[in-house]
Amino acid sequence: MRRIPGPKAILLAALLAPAPACAADAVSVFANILQSRYVHCAFYKAYETDQGTGNLVLVEGRSETLTHFQAIHDGHARQISTRVAGSRDVRVISSGKYLHFVDHVAGMYVLTTVYGCLDRDPKSGVCVSYGATQSRHFDPRVLVEPDAVYGALKDSADPGFCDHSFIGIQEAKTGDR
Repeated sequence: MRRIPGPKAILLAALLAPAPACAADAVSVFANILQSRYVHCAFYKAYETDQGTGNLVLVEGRSETLTHFQAIHDGHARQISTRVAGSRDVRVISSGKYLHFVDHVAGMYVLTTVYGCLDRDPKSGVCVSYGATQSRHFDPRVLVEPDAVYGALKDSADPGFCDHSFIGIQEAKTGDR
């Protein structure tokens, strides 16, 4: 079970409406995602409640959608999703406040928004888990005003989280024993 960090319990409204941060802080929070080779996200129809604590939780293995981004550069990325066969090119828009991945499929838009850091590595302080939402809609403003579209849809969007591959760690060799 992945617990949403917080002192006692975090309300869904608090997660979907994070406190405003200055643009420089937001950019630094998203820098690791933008530099990462792989970003993995899981989205749920709703939070579940931990019976022991009452905390809102996202239970790993029970997600509705898994989404994987890779080759993030120059405002674009490759996306693989459990909702669509094959990989797709998506736009990447960093507004300073949020990080958006926008997929345009047959007139519909899939907006994946990363809105902030949920969990940091205790030793390095690097964000290792990000709060995110995913919505499906027909609003073409998402290509020029993704923050406004996110703001209008965040209450009905699927909640979730994303993490990224580690930066600065040597990949394992293959073939040698």
